[in-house]
Amino acid sequence: QAILAKSARHQLRVQPSVIGVRLLLIRGLLGPGGMAENLNPVLGNLAKDPKATEDYGKDCDELLARVDTMKQAGRVEKAVDEMLALEKKCRQASDGISTAKLLCKICQTYYDVKEWAKLKEHIVLLSKKRGQLKRATTDMVHLVMGWLDGLDKERKMELIGTLNEVTEGKIFVEVEKARLTNMMAQIKEAEGNAEEAANLLQEVQVESFGAMERREKTEYILNQMRLVLLKKDYVRTQIISRKLNPKLLETDDFQDLKIRYYEYMVQYWLHEKKYLDASKSYLSIFNTKCVQDDEAKWKPALTAHALYLALAQYDNEQEDMLNKLDELQAKKLDKVPVFQQVIKIFLRKEIVAWPLTDEVEIRAHPVFQDTPHEGGSTRWSMLKKRVVQHNIKVISGYYEQIHTARLCELIGLSEKEAEAELSELVCSKFVAAKIDRPAGTIKFGRRETYTDRLNDWSDSITKMLDLVENTCHMIQKEQMVHAARAKLKAKK
Repeated sequence: QAILAKSARHQLRVQPSVIGVRLLLIRGLLGPGGMAENLNPVLGNLAKDPKATEDYGKDCDELLARVDTMKQAGRVEKAVDEMLALEKKCRQASDGISTAKLLCKICQTYYDVKEWAKLKEHIVLLSKKRGQLKRATTDMVHLVMGWLDGLDKERKMELIGTLNEVTEGKIFVEVEKARLTNMMAQIKEAEGNAEEAANLLQEVQVESFGAMERREKTEYILNQMRLVLLKKDYVRTQIISRKLNPKLLETDDFQDLKIRYYEYMVQYWLHEKKYLDASKSYLSIFNTKCVQDDEAKWKPALTAHALYLALAQYDNEQEDMLNKLDELQAKKLDKVPVFQQVIKIFLRKEIVAWPLTDEVEIRAHPVFQDTPHEGGSTRWSMLKKRVVQHNIKVISGYYEQIHTARLCELIGLSEKEAEAELSELVCSKFVAAKIDRPAGTIKFGRRETYTDRLNDWSDSITKMLDLVENTCHMIQKEQMVHAARAKLKAKK
């Protein structure tokens, strides 16, 4: 016996794969033809069931026909026991269709007689059966999810909790799990608990779900953005926003989602005080086809884009966008002349008087109101600041040196305020200036260093040598032409 046992162990070590395949064939877990059809082609082998080794379709149909009669007679438990017995045979034979029918019928039976406790118990029990087929579990989850909308809140919460337990950790029902989480988040939000709803939804990595359609996936991510914005979690808002590819939103069937996305991004950029990015978001909304076709939509988007562009800190990109807006959208800006004038204020090299000519109409714009975005008065103060900075920039272009009192008179600020604004501009390298307080003067322009002077001298020398060289070439050319003409005259 010891020799036989040793020989058997040796055989198991030598041919484990062959023995494993034979065992699988005996148990009916692997058929000679390979695997059955995919439940979800995107998931590949993760959503495949073994090929059926025996067909119990006829037995299943006969039993399901008897179950309705037994249910009407009040013998529900007897009917369920018979279905469980046949379910075991179907499951062991990998008959996915029959198994799915039986699982759904068991759940339907308890649902019809309103046995909620047993329904929840059997949903969990059936999903945890050894070797339970993916097709059967998926069909059962789909059936139960179809009942949720017609249930009261308490029953709905209980069933969602049960389904969450069933779908936990199963990749072939990851989409259903995400939808259940979304339902739970909607219930929490309806109760007024937006923070808990956001905590539920924000952890779902829906962008990695290949089985979910693009539009549903995009809507899911946008819902995540909306909830974390309600929670004022702006760091996570930026993280979630990067899950979406802006190129995807440019397609014709995603126009409404594109507008929603950039509206959420405006909220984020305004919190971060990045007005140039907020302006870019409104430009993307303005360039959407459905917005372009409706004047009532493109006017608010265009004017908001123009105003946030004016609020942005001056740099090369901001100036370039101002020029492009004035040139490319001139016809549409003509229909909103007040805001067109705001753009031209920052493009002209002229001092602007404050308050502005159309101050009442400009301030009535939603950009300077607390709805839809808070901080309207702050943005109005920022506009005044940008006008003052523009005026200082214009003055620095015309003056090399100016008295502080004269500068204050031109920009309409007190000496202390003017000095603070000028200091901020110098620190941000917006202008180059030096303040001489004892003398009460301001000198514009950057002081040349010895290196700058040397570079200027070197450039001047180079230009002079180039001129001398070109002159020599021209003189030599004239001499050669004169000599050639002299030879021709001598021959004649």
